Parts: sequence; structure tokens; C-alpha cells
Amino acid sequence: MKHFVILLTLLPLFTFCGKQKEKEETPKAQQSISGDYHATYYLIRHAEKLRTDPKDPDPALNIDGMVRAKRWATYFEPIKIDEIYITKYMRTKQTISLIAQQKQISPKRYDPNTLYSGDFLKHTNGKTVLIAGHSNTTPQLVNQLIGEDKFDDMDDSDNATLFKVTINGKDKNVETITVE
Repeated sequence: MKHFVILLTLLPLFTFCGKQKEKEETPKAQQSISGDYHATYYLIRHAEKLRTDPKDPDPALNIDGMVRAKRWATYFEPIKIDEIYITKYMRTKQTISLIAQQKQISPKRYDPNTLYSGDFLKHTNGKTVLIAGHSNTTPQLVNQLIGEDKFDDMDDSDNATLFKVTINGKDKNVETITVE
């Protein structure tokens, strides 16, 4: 009888722990976009980087990359941008710096593995957002935004592709633009 009372006392604790774990296992990327969701995302890969030291995990932009960053700024000059996101790497910061100055926006740092979430979607609803990423993370985020596996990793020499994702409720459109 004593063991039965102890078991009944602990049963709610075990039940609670099980439900807590189940909730934590729900993937963040399974977020859905509601009918009243509207946003435009511009996603680019960082500009050309220095390749003189293959062991450098955080190389700066090379001369071609600096020229490309200026071209990106020219491209985005007439476009209204509400927010800018960059990764922790110097090359994304440098690629975006002229645009951030031009728009007077402080870029927000993001982790490519956790950016796409319900909170991100809620925060960017009704906004136009520029996101600078990498050859593998940029197409991955495009795929998450449109809800399909459409785009593969970018070629390592591709620094000129722009993905424009427009979402109006359940209607999702992707334009792939080359900016030379």
C-alpha cells in the first residue's frame, strides 16, 4: 500500500516530464504561415572573400567583393528595407555595410540554423527584409520560407544571385535575379 501511495504521488511528475520532452522535440522549422502574413525577403550570399589563407575561418572581402558590395548598395538604393540580418562572419557584415549605412539600419546578427521560426515570421510580418548569408544557408532559408525543397546550395563562385521571396498569405513567390 505504501508503494502504491508513493507511485500515485510521483505519477503527475512523470507525466509532466514526458509532456515537456514531447513539446521540446517539435521542430521549429515546422512553422506555418497564416493567411494574413505578408512579407518580402531579399536573400543574398556574401560578396567575394579573400582566399589567400584556406585555414582562415573568417576572411574579409577581397577587392572584387568590395566592388560587389558597392553594386549591392546601388541595387538596393531605391528599395525600401525595414530590417537587415547578417551572420557572425566579417564577410556578411562587409557585404551589407554600405546598404546598412544608406538605409540607416543596424543589422541584426542571426544564426542560420535557428533564424526561421514562428518568432521570426511574427517579427517580420509586414516588412521588407534583407538577409546576407552563405552558399549553403541562403538557399536553405529560401526553401524554409516557401515550404519546399526547391533550391540546392549555391556554387562557391556565385556571389551575384539574389533570391526575392514574396509572401502574401498562402501565396509564395520566388524570383531569382542575377546582379552583376
